[in-house]
Amino acid sequence: GWNDAFLVKFSSGGVRQWATYYGGSADDLGLGVGTDAVSGSVYLAGYTSSSTSIATAGSHQPAYGGASLGAGDAFLVKFDAGGVRQWATYYGGSADEENISSIAIDASGNVYIAGDSYSSAAVASGGFDNTFTGSENGFLAAFNASGVRLCATYYGEAHEEDGKVGVDASGNVFLAGRTTSASGIASGGAQNGFGGGSLDGDGYLVKLTPCTPPLSV
Repeated sequence: GWNDAFLVKFSSGGVRQWATYYGGSADDLGLGVGTDAVSGSVYLAGYTSSSTSIATAGSHQPAYGGASLGAGDAFLVKFDAGGVRQWATYYGGSADEENISSIAIDASGNVYIAGDSYSSAAVASGGFDNTFTGSENGFLAAFNASGVRLCATYYGEAHEEDGKVGVDASGNVFLAGRTTSASGIASGGAQNGFGGGSLDGDGYLVKLTPCTPPLSV
């Protein structure tokens, strides 16, 4: 392809254990990686405009959702500790693109992914905000270890947002990123008013409950 993602495992002494390309015939970028401390599983996520060789049969989204090869989807793939692929899925709708730029795994083995989306469908379900607004929204989605989506939410308002995710020991979920929206983002925080310019924007941080029950602030 034009670009392939790749994933490589090293020992603690810096000795390479295994390495793999990941991609199809178009453009594939690896933007986030996470590990499950209990099982040793490894997750790779990013952006793809390849319509084949990405998702496994029976996954959450086995088919490419982009409107064209120039409009890509996010992807998420799970490997075992030895580098053998377990499952993989596209993630995105039919608009310009989705990117996953961050992964976090909680103590139960659930996988949280976050990034940005330009699509008004196929991204959010059972989450805090299931409606796309603006030109680009941040998003957060949760999968169990078998690749079943538990819930997902947009986060954004009239302009542009992206997102990165973290989880704490209690299972709380944190989404952070950049926003150029002047309202509808902050509530009950240290800074509830928009302070940035229309181009640079502000950072934001939001705390959400775990995915079951559905995500809520």
